[in-house]
Amino acid sequence: MKLAVIFTGGTIGSTFKDGYITTSQAQNNELLRDIDADITAFEPYSTLSEHLDGDYISKLVSCVNDRLLEELYDGIIVTHGTDTLQYSAAALALAYGDINIPIVLVSSNFILSDPRANGHDNMKYAVEFIKKKIGGVFVSYKNTGSSSEIFLASHLLPHLPYDDSIRSTIGPFGRFEDDTFIRLIRDFEKDSYGIFKLNRLSSVLWIKAHAGMRYPEAFGAKAVLIESYHSGTLPTYNHDFVEFCKACKAPIYLTGAGSEEPYESIRLFDELGIRVLPETSPIYAYMKLWVVSDNGLNYNI
Repeated sequence: MKLAVIFTGGTIGSTFKDGYITTSQAQNNELLRDIDADITAFEPYSTLSEHLDGDYISKLVSCVNDRLLEELYDGIIVTHGTDTLQYSAAALALAYGDINIPIVLVSSNFILSDPRANGHDNMKYAVEFIKKKIGGVFVSYKNTGSSSEIFLASHLLPHLPYDDSIRSTIGPFGRFEDDTFIRLIRDFEKDSYGIFKLNRLSSVLWIKAHAGMRYPEAFGAKAVLIESYHSGTLPTYNHDFVEFCKACKAPIYLTGAGSEEPYESIRLFDELGIRVLPETSPIYAYMKLWVVSDNGLNYNI
């Protein structure tokens, strides 16, 4: 089996130095030591993932595209930090969601020398999953107390505070039990825009509803994404919120509105120009708006 492994830094590619965690190329070899495959390694950049921006994402998408054009590999593995794993996963799912080979992102909750680290397990089962020859973009991750699981990159939710667990709007795509892969999801929707480039800073203003919030200026944004309360509601009777919506020159989209209960406050959505997105991960909605806004594409709600 021939694999392309794309290193980007993150905790999985880091070590302790002078009392702080920092990226180290020596960790890349450590990660590959137990992998029985023909591996070609690439490193478009190396950084802790909290520094992720549009330039880094564009480099990653381009590097993956180059590997696909070579048509040499049975699968592609991308190592990545956990802080912004969901953003790069969403970007790759938007670019290559219908690809016919597996692209799998791998991270680690602790540096590899820490006995608590799940990085080696995540890498091992990424390789095992690639052997199943299921096309698409995925994440291999072992939550604490769980078996190793494979997640669809397009459905990842943000981390909960103080928690390194990976969560999905639809649960895991599948899991490994005694090294046997059990597929849990058969069909899923896919985007596939192909290679794209992002501006360094996002063209999308993303805000999350919270009590007594102060509304920012939307000047310069190409799209506004509002993350609703859990029941899909927003404070549409609040004067400040109404004025914010009226002042927006960019289209306003709502994510998080998955409730089936018709709360009174949603009646003003149309009047305020709020477009309700299909149920999806807020990060995926944000990344999709960023991609389509910067590349002149259609959202296809």
